[in-house]
Amino acid sequence: MTHSTKLPDAMPEIDKPTLLIVADAHHCRFIDVGGHTLLEKETMDSKELLHTDRQDAQPSPASMGKGGMMSGVGEEHHAEENRLRDFAKMLNERTSAVIAEQKIEAVYLAAPSRFLSEIKKNMPATVAKVLKSTIDGNFVKEPAIEILLRFRPDLEESVQKLRDLENYSSKKHLPK
Repeated sequence: MTHSTKLPDAMPEIDKPTLLIVADAHHCRFIDVGGHTLLEKETMDSKELLHTDRQDAQPSPASMGKGGMMSGVGEEHHAEENRLRDFAKMLNERTSAVIAEQKIEAVYLAAPSRFLSEIKKNMPATVAKVLKSTIDGNFVKEPAIEILLRFRPDLEESVQKLRDLENYSSKKHLPK
């Protein structure tokens, strides 16, 4: 599913192929930024894990014939850590593939701090080489243009300078 947003004409063009990645712990959006267009090319969702692969996990009392209903202590916490780690790995692999396919020169990454640290732990060199900036926060539901302006405030400044000119056209305002 592709979703496109046109940048205002007043904004300068983004000249090098850029990838904007916006993620939270369960969902990720890949947005191509080029020229005057933001194109959301794909999304990726985390796979839910039902149990942990920890070797030292305590079995549930029910499985040991004691009739209990609770599973091992902390089981959900470890399953969540595994799911987060696996999702970060999937994101890194997909980002590497997109960089190679599209010859991306700049990557901007927005994610909550816990997930961002997990992504950075095993980030491939190809991604780290073109990673320009990261922002800590959950911006998955924000419009792509607002996220881009968080990374590139210079774009907003250039629009403001044009607004200050007396011959500025009202057609070139930023969308609200």
